[in-house]
Amino acid sequence: MRYILVILFLLTKVFAVGPTRVATFDRALWNEPINTKSDFNKASRHEIISYVNQIIHTDLSSKEKIKAFVLRKNVSVKSLQQWKDFTQNNLLKNFKEAQQGCQKGEALCAKVLNWNDLAKMATAYIPSQKLTAWYNASQTFFSYYLYEQARLAAIFQKTTSEIHKLDPSEMQGFSFQDGEFLLTFDDGPQYVRTDAINTMLRNNNIHGLFFVLGNHLQASIKKYGAKKIANLYQGSCVGSHGFMHKSHQRLKNWQSSYDKTRELIHHNGLNNHSIWFRPPYGQRHKMLIKYLAKRNDKIMLWNIDSQDWNRKLSAKQIEDRVLTLMLLHRKGIILFHDIHPKAIKVIKSLNHYQGKSIEWIDCKTIKP
Repeated sequence: MRYILVILFLLTKVFAVGPTRVATFDRALWNEPINTKSDFNKASRHEIISYVNQIIHTDLSSKEKIKAFVLRKNVSVKSLQQWKDFTQNNLLKNFKEAQQGCQKGEALCAKVLNWNDLAKMATAYIPSQKLTAWYNASQTFFSYYLYEQARLAAIFQKTTSEIHKLDPSEMQGFSFQDGEFLLTFDDGPQYVRTDAINTMLRNNNIHGLFFVLGNHLQASIKKYGAKKIANLYQGSCVGSHGFMHKSHQRLKNWQSSYDKTRELIHHNGLNNHSIWFRPPYGQRHKMLIKYLAKRNDKIMLWNIDSQDWNRKLSAKQIEDRVLTLMLLHRKGIILFHDIHPKAIKVIKSLNHYQGKSIEWIDCKTIKP
């Protein structure tokens, strides 16, 4: 028994850092181009089928099985089932979108009407010889991605996150049009890196949304002046990330954290209108949402976590992770951080797909 507990402890340590080692893989294993919408759709169909295969072969039918899978003592069967139902419906919708432009005889183009049809297709799927290495790597990736998502869902009642909405007014990114993605950046400003990222965005006609931390903003204004900080965000949008990077689900002075940062944003000309708020870690409560609504502000979450903060992942691994999740979700809000150096490299590479198979959303067109 003691040996088993030690093994579980070590596994928990591995998973505690999320997808540091395994929730990414070498996209070069997909040895076909993704230069057109048709290419994107083909790759998307295969990634969706790979994830569906992991879902249908992972037994999460009871509380004990959920606990064993997510390595948590306290889990919510209801929350996990809610996530599973949503995910199945979303994957079915995505797969149908990925079948647009299918040619006769092309792989994974048979008509699917419901989740059972999709599950049967995933069960019967056998990759071609040239895709065997990709499929094996994809299965490993999605086994860990399934863990990430199921864990967030299972503990949501205790620890909120981006995995569920608490209110219909919240935005996750699943409601965008097919192929649309919004670039977002947390935790700034960090003068040099924020400037580098937004300069790169402007040069490529991309308009991102930056969620600033009040204490970082206050310190930056004191050091560089309000005008220079305002110029950092020229062409992009600014939202609030709270005053300090602490959970606003448990923070006692969450109102002060929100109000103080909102005032800093407005007073220094970074945003003169209603603002988007992204709670650190996605952790919040319904009182906070109601408080925002009185000010005509709303919460923006995300559905693609780049993990660019992770020191154990290279920029290439982060790029491969993000592109894989873009193929899976086909639309959404991508979470980056402008205080870390890898985001700029990843976005430069991902911008290759702009106008060919994806579109970057202009942040100014999405108002609270």
